[in-house]
Amino acid sequence: MSAKPKYASQLRWRKANPEKVWCHVALKSAMRRGLVVKQPCAICGSPDSEAHHPDYSRPAHVIWLCRRHHKQIHKGADNAAA
Repeated sequence: MSAKPKYASQLRWRKANPEKVWCHVALKSAMRRGLVVKQPCAICGSPDSEAHHPDYSRPAHVIWLCRRHHKQIHKGADNAAA
């Protein structure tokens, strides 16, 4: 019996999106060095925020959003592309 790796979908995503992976790694590095500082959500002010990259070629240029607003931004972007 062959079991799939626990993170198979993440591995597939990483292989399919090398620019995004590079961008995320570069942002984490910039944050560790103090070049980028985490901010509250730009929409609601929640301190529990995550980085949104409008342009993956600019890893330090991010908009800080809570999970709810980050998902809304991506859902709107998906609908705009359709």
